[in-house]
Amino acid sequence: MITSFFPGRVRLRAPIFKESDLVEKARAILSKSEAVKKIETNPVTGSVLIEYSPAKVPMEKLLPMQDFFTNLACEARRFDGSAESHRKISDMLSALEGIF
Repeated sequence: MITSFFPGRVRLRAPIFKESDLVEKARAILSKSEAVKKIETNPVTGSVLIEYSPAKVPMEKLLPMQDFFTNLACEARRFDGSAESHRKISDMLSALEGIF
């Protein structure tokens, strides 16, 4: 899922990122963070590039989110395009609003 990462920039690639409604929901949530500078998406390749300010994302804030993102990644790998799969991811993204 993570194809490249270095402080300030992370690129994700997965078939789920071809689902425009889910990507837009995630974009809306992440854009609320003052740390996020820019989010680029490519629905053809299923790629998302997130540029952020590393100084505004301290490790102590990220560590508690590790389990959430691990579970989200597992669910994304299981994503099959069905309504049920869509709902599960959407619900998880809604929970992200409370975390972020």
